[in-house]
Amino acid sequence: MRVVYVTSDVTYVRDNYLHLLTQVTDPARLPPGVTVQEVVLLRIPAWLVLRNAIGLPVLGAPRVGLALLRNFVQARCGDPRVRLLEERGLPIFRCGSMNEPATLAHLRAGGAPDLIVNLRTRNIYKAEILGLPKIGCLNIHHGLLPDHRGTMCDLWAWSEGRPVGFTIHWMNEKIDDGRLVARREIDAKRFTSYVDIPMESSRVEAETLLDVLRQVQANGSLIGEPNRSTGTPHTRNPTFAQIQAMRRKGLRL
Repeated sequence: MRVVYVTSDVTYVRDNYLHLLTQVTDPARLPPGVTVQEVVLLRIPAWLVLRNAIGLPVLGAPRVGLALLRNFVQARCGDPRVRLLEERGLPIFRCGSMNEPATLAHLRAGGAPDLIVNLRTRNIYKAEILGLPKIGCLNIHHGLLPDHRGTMCDLWAWSEGRPVGFTIHWMNEKIDDGRLVARREIDAKRFTSYVDIPMESSRVEAETLLDVLRQVQANGSLIGEPNRSTGTPHTRNPTFAQIQAMRRKGLRL
């Protein structure tokens, strides 16, 4: 089974997803019969990263802004993820979107993968890319589906005292839809700073994804559980007032 991983060149995970990529591309850890075809790095425009890195401290989230800026500089000046992948002989493809004609042509030219795994990017896959892999496309969502949908789900859950975690699910053309393959909670109660949560989650994600790959390889696919929301609204990036309310609770952003 040939797998393509997709992640952003700049993330707000403290190590820019280095730990996760280290684990899920390790030949010694991959299930028998599973190989990594390549890793796609989605380019986040520099102006957008810098705007957010500057704006987040103003909004009251300096730690998230600093993590973003640090990852941006590192991604442009000796990215350790790139060094890791090159040492392992894994091809890297850079693009702005999985839906670009050039991306589709590139993946077809290399032989359609069996599986594409989207590692927490916000890229919305359209029908053409969803239909390219032989088995399908999986996504790691930063909330506990079916109820925690939208953006910054882990932040909202943490700030409201709800369970924090992630979901691996099959992708379709709807956002946060598709059948559920795995749901995992993480222990977020011991953290007072939000940037620790995506980092902790990435460690559990690596183990969980390897287990999912093992099951898909063994069974040819995984049906998964229905993904039906009980009516919880989609969350969005918090406003200035909402961030200030979180800070008044003693939460550090």
